[in-house]
Amino acid sequence: MNRLADIPQFLTQGLWTLDPSPLSRLSRFGIHALRLAIAVAMEFRHRLLDARAAGLVYATLLSLVPFLAVMFSVLKAFGVHQEIEPVLAQALEPLGSKGQEITATIIGFVDNLKIGVLGAVGVAGLFYTTYSLIDKIEEAFNAIWLVREGRPWGRKFADYLSAVLVGPLLVVTAFGLLASVHSTTLVQRVLEIQPFGFMMVWAGQVLPFVILSGLFTFLYKFIPHTHVRFGSALVGGVTAAVLWGIAGEAFATFVAGSANYSAIYSGFAVLILFLLWLYAGWLIVLIGAQLSFFYQHPTAYLSRLLWQQGTHAFREQLALSLLLVLTRRYVKGDGPLLMDELAIELHLPISLIEEQVQHLVETGLLGLMAQPEGVSLAKPPELIPVTDILDAMHKGRAADAMAPLDAGDPVREVLRRRDEAVDAALAGHTLRSLVDAPVSREA
Repeated sequence: MNRLADIPQFLTQGLWTLDPSPLSRLSRFGIHALRLAIAVAMEFRHRLLDARAAGLVYATLLSLVPFLAVMFSVLKAFGVHQEIEPVLAQALEPLGSKGQEITATIIGFVDNLKIGVLGAVGVAGLFYTTYSLIDKIEEAFNAIWLVREGRPWGRKFADYLSAVLVGPLLVVTAFGLLASVHSTTLVQRVLEIQPFGFMMVWAGQVLPFVILSGLFTFLYKFIPHTHVRFGSALVGGVTAAVLWGIAGEAFATFVAGSANYSAIYSGFAVLILFLLWLYAGWLIVLIGAQLSFFYQHPTAYLSRLLWQQGTHAFREQLALSLLLVLTRRYVKGDGPLLMDELAIELHLPISLIEEQVQHLVETGLLGLMAQPEGVSLAKPPELIPVTDILDAMHKGRAADAMAPLDAGDPVREVLRRRDEAVDAALAGHTLRSLVDAPVSREA
């Protein structure tokens, strides 16, 4: 019973402080996989992934037809506009026959939307609706990556336009080439020759998964307004593609046994199933993005937990670690670091770095440089005592906060002696001395 009672504490604390380096490769992989899975699962409570998915469903409903109309216009210029329908049908394949019905309805709306007769205001509204969908996706991804500010307006226009023009063209072209290759006479003849036939069939089943993984990886790499490593985006992209396949099979089974829904909701059953699949799809997209974040910042979950708890030990450790990184750059003669570069260096989410940097700037320990842009020490490291950093984290001495107490109060006296002991133990230690000769643990 005691072991069962210890499981929650291990999953929320012990698992994250455990050092897996002495363990076998398989054990290390298992620990990292368990950390990622639990961290993403906890985000449903802390980061409200389900609420963001519901918000994206609403944005999709408003923007789907205008978005497809813009895509149709772009693809028509390249002569591949007819590929929209099969790609959309494949995305809605888990809905079965109802997916085909929804596809036909959406394509009908797109065909009936004549951009030429909309006028300047109508075309502007069409593009704004398309822009708003991508903007909502970026907001959701930025929230997952804990980015406070999104792209500026100029960057949004250029990046979103590129996504609308290039992204659909690459996806439609990839699926179109895959379908055309399968239909050629040469390929049909190769399929009759073994083992080439088996290999071709296997490749035909794997390629859609590869294309889907590439699409998700592209989203996770370029949509968040922060630096995302390709490896982190790839882990999220492959995971999202796997989840998409599993969810597709599960949803197809659900739809096949949902005759009762059709009987109850009648004509609305198609809409309800469509909304459910949209919700499941966006949930998978956000889970993949969250997984990418935790893969790039494996200590982010524990760091956020400790930060929210307000532990002085964590704030002191973060401040000293951050200042040491900047001190090493100062000693080498390197320039300032950007916020996201600091986050990558410390393996922490950028929001924690921004909040800590802001506090250190206010206390005069750091400065925000304009040219070159970035964060740097406000004065030479040999002039920054370690005790000043600890004082800044406590926002004043604890003994000073007890000023209303009598001079002979034993509590105030204990705190004063504690502060004097800390000052004596750390006398002479500056940021420069920590870099040149780190304090030994025995000291």
